[in-house]
Amino acid sequence: MKTRTIGMVALVGLALASCKKEGCTDPQANNYNEEARKDDGSCTYDPVMEVPSTYVFSDDAGNNTVSFSGQQQRLDMLSEMVTYMKTSNTQGVSVSATQLKDMYANNGYSWTDANGLGMTGSSKQLENKTAGGDGTIIAIFHDYMDSLASASTATGAGSAGTAGVVTSNSGTKQYLFDGNGVEYTQLIEKGLMGAVFYYNISSHYLSSAQIDVDNVSPVDAAGGKHYTLMEHHWDEAYGYFTSEINYPSSGTDRFWGKYANSRESLLGSASKISTAFRTGRAAISFGDMTERNTQIAIINTEMERMIAGTAIHYLNGAVSDITDDALRNHQLSEAVAFIGGLAYGANPSISNAQITAVLATIGTDFYNVSANDLTSARDQLSTIFNMDDIKTLL
Repeated sequence: MKTRTIGMVALVGLALASCKKEGCTDPQANNYNEEARKDDGSCTYDPVMEVPSTYVFSDDAGNNTVSFSGQQQRLDMLSEMVTYMKTSNTQGVSVSATQLKDMYANNGYSWTDANGLGMTGSSKQLENKTAGGDGTIIAIFHDYMDSLASASTATGAGSAGTAGVVTSNSGTKQYLFDGNGVEYTQLIEKGLMGAVFYYNISSHYLSSAQIDVDNVSPVDAAGGKHYTLMEHHWDEAYGYFTSEINYPSSGTDRFWGKYANSRESLLGSASKISTAFRTGRAAISFGDMTERNTQIAIINTEMERMIAGTAIHYLNGAVSDITDDALRNHQLSEAVAFIGGLAYGANPSISNAQITAVLATIGTDFYNVSANDLTSARDQLSTIFNMDDIKTLL
């Protein structure tokens, strides 16, 4: 009897083992079955948004969906303008205001076009993208170009009250200034970085009017435009930040890509901004507008902090070089341009009145500034942007 009972129990155990309920046993799956004892491979999961390590995106068919060629042209246009303007840093070399304005408006100008972007005869230009085509702002840049051309006609060395090229105390640097020590090459380059590039990133393409558009249909799949309008507008914002898809591995040599990388150690600007651009673009393709909006806020915040931090950096430099006319005036010209550029962001943390106050503290005659005034201007900025703990390190 006892042997028979043990045998019956073993048979029942075998039967139960062979009848274990099958199903999805992964608690992370959509169809997890808590009663299942054996996984049958039926688990299903929600799709996961993947953020690429470079700015490369494609549709389900593998078609490239990224396009910012117009922005690449404009970055290259400003690069050529800067190269031309800097020729005036050699005494006796003058530049033409007419040529600068033709380059600015792409008005019959023949570009070197080193990257073969088709810039000559292109409809792309910097002028009509300046602060949304604001005629008052455009006129300011025309005046800068006139002032640069006028200063470049000087035949002697520059000094207080006299336009001309000034050499640094070390003899290694030289820059063209007007009689007040203003370097118009910097006001134009850094000014357009603000009024064109920063404005179009923050106040234009990432604004609700431009980003809350169609994200369903390709713009023109038959014509090779496989991106949606929303994806394209995001790409255009990215293109004003850098022309390189693998930033910051490359693209750290000019414009915002350069200055974000320069502020990386203290502000994390390059990594934060580039990650936000890639994450936001991934969110658009994934259809997650909440995540997209989070990344817009990060871009706006970090761009503004990077610009303010860069202005503080140059004010610190001017204080350090207070007795060197060339280096001090050069750095003050950059600082002033970056400070003015803060006005072009969406919902800026600094008001126009505060910008005016900071600039008034610096003054308009760079040959007659004091270290105390420049430090005061720096401190005004650092307080507004909560950088008091790092202001001396920038």
